[in-house]
Amino acid sequence: MRKKTFETILYSMGGVAAMAVILIAVNVLAGVLKERVDLTKERAFTLSAGTRAILSKLDTPIKIRFYCTQGEPSTESLFLRTYSKHVEDLLAEYRQASHGKITIEKYDPQPDSDAEDSARLDGVEGQMMRNGEKFYLGLAVVQLDQKEAIPFLDPGRERQLEYDLSRAITRVGTPEKPVIGIMSPLPVFGMPSNPMMMRMGQQGQQPWIIVNEL
Repeated sequence: MRKKTFETILYSMGGVAAMAVILIAVNVLAGVLKERVDLTKERAFTLSAGTRAILSKLDTPIKIRFYCTQGEPSTESLFLRTYSKHVEDLLAEYRQASHGKITIEKYDPQPDSDAEDSARLDGVEGQMMRNGEKFYLGLAVVQLDQKEAIPFLDPGRERQLEYDLSRAITRVGTPEKPVIGIMSPLPVFGMPSNPMMMRMGQQGQQPWIIVNEL
């Protein structure tokens, strides 16, 4: 009986040791390969092919200054702090995919601090909470003398977060915007109302949405 109990304990210890070896091996391989697995349902931390194409063409280093208020969270700012972790994880994906072309600097803009002054100079604005707390959650993308700011990372635009980040990176990398001409027999630029139509209460036609977006 004692021999059987001893064998059971021995096998259990062997299983635990084997599991520990497997976990250590997985961590070592993950560190060597520098690969991260996105297990979220909506693939929130998997960069799109378009973003990876943008990052692969970077030939000049880019610095992203990420401003996020730290400290003890209040009830009102807890949601923003949770969202800031998502932003930080996505920025880490950008840094890894850029192969060293993107560096991330994180700042805590406390009141009357150098970090708060830097946030203001970068165009990042603090949001006033109902309890009087000012919460910063924004970033600035900098390349040489070009700068593009996202004053506030609105959680309501979470689904467009990657798009906003990639657009900011593209803008600092290509300050010369292409010129686009539109030729169309259709009234894409809208039609002003003439005096006769105005007297009849009719308004002119507004420009098409595509023209406004361009």
